[in-house]
Amino acid sequence: MRIRLPEKYINTIKGVHGDKAAEFLQNFNQLIAECEQRYNMYVQEPFDLSYNFVAPAIKKDGQEVVLKIVLSDHEFQAELEALLHMKGKGAVQVIDYDVEKGIMILERLQPGHTLAVLEDDKEATRIAAHVMKKLIVQAPSRSTLPTVVDREDSLKRIYHKHNNGFDPIPKESMLEALNIFEYLNNTIEHPYMLHGDLHHFNILKKGDSWAVIDPKGLIGDREYEAVQFMLNKLPGQNLIEFTESRVDIFVDELKLDKERLLLRMYSHAVLATCWTIVDGNFSESFLGTVQIFKELCQKHLCKNVRNKLFLNQ
Repeated sequence: MRIRLPEKYINTIKGVHGDKAAEFLQNFNQLIAECEQRYNMYVQEPFDLSYNFVAPAIKKDGQEVVLKIVLSDHEFQAELEALLHMKGKGAVQVIDYDVEKGIMILERLQPGHTLAVLEDDKEATRIAAHVMKKLIVQAPSRSTLPTVVDREDSLKRIYHKHNNGFDPIPKESMLEALNIFEYLNNTIEHPYMLHGDLHHFNILKKGDSWAVIDPKGLIGDREYEAVQFMLNKLPGQNLIEFTESRVDIFVDELKLDKERLLLRMYSHAVLATCWTIVDGNFSESFLGTVQIFKELCQKHLCKNVRNKLFLNQ
């Protein structure tokens, strides 16, 4: 079948991948036909697309699967390595793949609704914590996955280009986030392999349990795994109390270091907001968490840590 790609997706990948996106789009229908023939399946209309092509497909034997095509070579490699390493630990199963063409054939999770449909946030947070507990494993001795130091370097590059602040993020917040990244990255005792983007929309119902999709693949401390969840599905009011409840659940369920978690939340919120500005998709919601997470740090961190990492204490 001929698939019509959304204009927003086309513009997004052209902006990110340039000539590679143009070549992909030119050969797209041929590639889909090759996938259908090679994997004995029929590709259906895609899911909502962002940076990768993802669509349900039905194999000729009736098995329901998902076709994913990733344009970024390093992102494909990282996701594939993470999924293969997480096999049997609550991640979606990889059925087949082609590294050269950036193709993955994944199991179709059923019923497949995301954790975002749950209205009880405490229940959703506890489920996310249980998923993380099963998923997080010690970092392999040899890995090509990015690390939390790469996240620190990403913020450094942005700051060096915008060392008077990155409107609407003030210079002070960027410097504090860099101080925190350096401090935390230099004090990791045991590195773990993380999902790296674990939020409500990447946790899907699978039968009576839950499974994760779309790992970024990241080496870091366990506290970093919870930060992306903190940026999603936020209420319009009482955000401090709401966030404190999530923090307490993660600390209790996963035995995390509360100070490290709060510091990871603040520094990552600054970085994540910078990313949305760079991508031309500024998130007002992410920006709002920067101040909230800083207030939580000031409330719960010991005085010595605050004086060491934050300006104008």
